Amino acid sequence: MGSQKRNKKINISENEYQILCLINEGLLGSCTHLMGKDERDSIVKGVDANSFPYPFTFYSVEYENVLKNTKINEELDLFCNDELVARLSVQSKFKNDKSIVGIFTPNHCDIRDIGETCVSGPFEVFNSEIKKIKQEFEKRKRILNAQNITGIITSLDPLHKGHERIFRWAIDKADLLVVFLIESFDNSGFNFELKLKYFNDFIKHYLPRDKIFVFPLKNIELFRAHLNPLLEGIISKNLGCTKLVVGQNHYGLSMFYDENRTKTMFDSFSQECGIEVVVLPEQVFCEKCKSIVSMKSCPHGSHHHVKFNSSALRRFLRLGIIVPTIFMRARTSNIILSNLFPNRFKNMQQMYNDLFTNEGILENRQDEDFYNQLLKLYQITHTV
Repeated sequence: MGSQKRNKKINISENEYQILCLINEGLLGSCTHLMGKDERDSIVKGVDANSFPYPFTFYSVEYENVLKNTKINEELDLFCNDELVARLSVQSKFKNDKSIVGIFTPNHCDIRDIGETCVSGPFEVFNSEIKKIKQEFEKRKRILNAQNITGIITSLDPLHKGHERIFRWAIDKADLLVVFLIESFDNSGFNFELKLKYFNDFIKHYLPRDKIFVFPLKNIELFRAHLNPLLEGIISKNLGCTKLVVGQNHYGLSMFYDENRTKTMFDSFSQECGIEVVVLPEQVFCEKCKSIVSMKSCPHGSHHHVKFNSSALRRFLRLGIIVPTIFMRARTSNIILSNLFPNRFKNMQQMYNDLFTNEGILENRQDEDFYNQLLKLYQITHTV
């Protein structure tokens, strides 16, 4: 029996694998293959609303020699973490243009680290989590017969009550809310699993679970910078959302005024792609109104506004300080602190029994229980 020919092997990163999964499922546009030179050049010359901002070109610095020696119609096996995750059928090869930003390195600045040879062609993806999540979404959509679907892209770093207000507003106006959870922008952010944990806990206790769908975009650098809202519009539209909600303070929104009307880079995108884009004003807590309001609807000056600053809240938590409940749900704060400072208190059970009330039954307590009871005491005022 003759031996079966082995395909050439390339190792790819988790980020590259997940982007291949997004492309394969059509979540980044109608193109579901790696692009050739002509397709790349057409995107660079003139991007329309139906095209993705970055060409789907693939290269590898580490495996440059493998790509250079690969022949047309040969297959390449793509491995990630020692597992075969995809197989590419090479249809063309062409020289990489280092001045063009590609899909796999949208935030890359150092051209010295970019490979010389690009390969294109159709590919097959194995064991795609993105595919499974999309199927779960389609099932939920069918069950609810959802027609009006709203998408929100956020890092929830951390989840605060400004987010909560936006989620409730979106659920009120849609059959289904899809929250695309993205990676944190920098190292000061919380890890993805922790964010999933406190977000799912929040949904379980405070939102109608069947009306909200979490779409995790884990290990994907493309959305991490949160600078290009068009990327968010494209993935929302291709999943099936009819509306996208973004905040007024989105870094890449490019708001401007024309004839006393606010406009954004989404105006033409919304018209051409058939997805409604809603830009929400900043949410704050007003000391005069005694509630969370938008800066647009509140008549009081900014000196009365307490802002939900994510960076400051993270610093609070990383210092081990319980965040006031005006900013964040106690459950969320407790989960984060318990994760950041595991087994923080020596003889915690003894401290709990000595300080807090109980129902006469001694129970084993966790760090989260301690933080929760401590927050309750902070809220008690006593007049002498």
